[in-house]
Amino acid sequence: MTRIVAIFIVFLYVGVISLQAQKKPKVVQDSTKNFKLIALPVLFYLPETGLGYGGLGLATFRLKGESKSSRPSAVQLGITFTSKRQFLFFMPYEIYSDDEKWRFIGELGYYQYFYNFYGRGINASIDDLETYDADFPRFRFSTLREIAPNFSIGAGYEFDGFNVIRLADGGLLENSNEVGKEGGTISNLGLLAFYDTRDNIFFPTKGLFIQGSAFTSAKFLGSSFSYHKFELDARYYRQLKGKHILAANAFLGTRSKNTPFLDLNFLGSKRTRGYNNRRFQDNTEVSLALEYRFPIKGRFAGTLFGSTGTVSPDIGAAFSSAYKNAAGAGIRYILNRKEGTRIRVDYGLSSEGGQFYFTINEAF
Repeated sequence: MTRIVAIFIVFLYVGVISLQAQKKPKVVQDSTKNFKLIALPVLFYLPETGLGYGGLGLATFRLKGESKSSRPSAVQLGITFTSKRQFLFFMPYEIYSDDEKWRFIGELGYYQYFYNFYGRGINASIDDLETYDADFPRFRFSTLREIAPNFSIGAGYEFDGFNVIRLADGGLLENSNEVGKEGGTISNLGLLAFYDTRDNIFFPTKGLFIQGSAFTSAKFLGSSFSYHKFELDARYYRQLKGKHILAANAFLGTRSKNTPFLDLNFLGSKRTRGYNNRRFQDNTEVSLALEYRFPIKGRFAGTLFGSTGTVSPDIGAAFSSAYKNAAGAGIRYILNRKEGTRIRVDYGLSSEGGQFYFTINEAF
């Protein structure tokens, strides 16, 4: 019942926002070009959080000197409070300069929230669900330079200062030997490279995006852990006819031993909508997601999506592991036709039930 209440509130809210959004976004001329700001209130209810409320904002702009045909820079801001004294602040950003030759990507955030823990592996039982509270500041920053057409390389830094509190007394996590269950600092340095021919960062209609990253813990920068990780994220977009789009996302991520459990790979994210967040987690994730995106009427559009994925202790085991499937559908409301920004409302369904998602822009 509470899930239905949450869904009803958000759909009602989307309807109200849809009427309000018919007005053109306010344009402010500053030291940046074409600055546009979109702000949305958020209201939801879940048993784990109680009443939640806050706001989401998205600013798009082009730095001074950038051409109007270049990709816009973007800064997203979210602030959420709950009646159970939980708090989330997140500000991911993607900044372009020098005709897109420089790209700065990262996130500032502070999280005081609950998280799910079922144990490790693809066979973790749903009956073992327990939650734990964690609060941490987050800082992500990567700088990349284009060295060949559409190909960029760069360096990055990750920081999370975890404080894990309120473990279930005598529970699965408390009795485990998971690294990081008492908290600690993640401080990692890494290298990144990507190839990007997408025509739009918010709503690609064609092109290819492939990003590889390798990070390792930096003891001299205060890391509490000693581990390394590698990720390969590939996305493909093709325009079928008119505004009908096919999108695909293949992902491979692997971590070494001694990875803190808070930084494990997991199913239940954007790629595998339909499972509880962190439902299955382990060192390695292999997943594939497909989406069919289509217009409905006016500013409204829809999507059908499906995914399959697994987690395992290492890469070798991933290809003989059981895979979990999910599928679903969603509605989009286009806030800015030129840049492609939109409200995303999705419902993902798996063998364990359904999950509801409400946020800004596409999952990938």
